[in-house]
Amino acid sequence: MGAEAGGLVYSETWATTDVGRQRETNQDCHYVDPDGELILVLDGMGGHRAGEVAADLAMETISTFYKAHSGKEEEPLEIFENYDDDYTYQANLLRQAVYHANRVVLQASLENEELMGMGCTVAAMAIKDQVVSMINVGDSRLYLFRNGSMEQISRDHTLAEDQIERGIMSREEAQESQLRHILSSVIGVDNKIRVHMDELTAVPGDTFLMCTDGLTCVMKDYEIFDHISKEPPGPETLKRLVEEANARGGPDNITMALTVFLQDSAGQKETES
Repeated sequence: MGAEAGGLVYSETWATTDVGRQRETNQDCHYVDPDGELILVLDGMGGHRAGEVAADLAMETISTFYKAHSGKEEEPLEIFENYDDDYTYQANLLRQAVYHANRVVLQASLENEELMGMGCTVAAMAIKDQVVSMINVGDSRLYLFRNGSMEQISRDHTLAEDQIERGIMSREEAQESQLRHILSSVIGVDNKIRVHMDELTAVPGDTFLMCTDGLTCVMKDYEIFDHISKEPPGPETLKRLVEEANARGGPDNITMALTVFLQDSAGQKETES
């Protein structure tokens, strides 16, 4: 899917999900806006398919809220619980959509005993005029590949990462700690959540990968980088990553969205509807 971004620069996004080798159901999901403006990757948790309900409900809530208010910067700011002037309207709107989803999922779990305790993680990206706004809750990740290097833009909300930030544990120790699997912030479990937010201006060649931990639990960052760098990114890139994750046991659902920014020197995108 393509999205106009700054005239001659546009983005294309591909997404996929796979149940993996050891799970009976897929509690992950993804969303790609038809205009390429909003991209979501979610990982549900909870028994009896409750995680699937949480992820689907959060996806629907975030996308609906964001699209309802997108492009309406002139609206009163009453829709925001807080507004950070260091970020664009779209970044604040994306974060507010996640806040709203947290309340909706939490309320649904309180109203249905079978759904009690359900929740989900999310990595999300909003694109407007080459500005990429990014948020995450939990351990679903967002990576940027630029000029031959790879950077994790998201922040893992895990007890291990919390220990690193406090200087209690080194990153090397965290990689071996069971605390890296325990989430410290998720959608739908508590009234308040921690949302990591970042924003940058994309340039041609930038590639963004959002993924659930079904990928990162079996592949190191440098291994993901090797797969992304093999050839120009596209749907085959995601297929290779899914196959590799499953070859390593596929212990969890695997969901990814890959976005690449391209230069349209011929102006062909201007003629597309």
